[in-house]
Amino acid sequence: MAAEIFVSVQAEGFDPGAEYNRLRSGNYSDGATAMFVGNVRDFSPDKASPEESGRKKRVSVLELEHYPGMAESALTDIAREAAVRWSLGRVRVIHRYGALNAGDEIVFVGTSSAHRQAALDACAFIMDYLKSRAPFWKKELGEGSGQNERDKGHWVEARDSDEQALKKW
Repeated sequence: MAAEIFVSVQAEGFDPGAEYNRLRSGNYSDGATAMFVGNVRDFSPDKASPEESGRKKRVSVLELEHYPGMAESALTDIAREAAVRWSLGRVRVIHRYGALNAGDEIVFVGTSSAHRQAALDACAFIMDYLKSRAPFWKKELGEGSGQNERDKGHWVEARDSDEQALKKW
């Protein structure tokens, strides 16, 4: 039986508890559910310049841009690949775009399976591939951003650690 896959790229927020309930509703064959919820941090771990090395930059807003149609397609492909690799009952992937404040939810990934290891591995796989292969671009804005040319925020570059995470799959 093929996994039931739901993917949404949306500006609106979501309720992680409600998304869990959607994964479980009427689902009596899957004994395991794994979830990941990503939130906007209030700091940037990036080192913007040598003189700021070791200091965290405050982030008040994270702007996420995407390529409509392509983002949904990429997330669906990633979810389908997970369903091929592991025996999954359901997969839910939600990714937000737009201006998000510190603390807001960005992403939800939920998987269900008859057994826990498949649900856990598939959830991690989807997040690892989403971080590196989904067409989203992030711009971090600090307190008072936009008041002068230097404070207009900065685009978040891909991290080597995200690419390294893909090697385990």
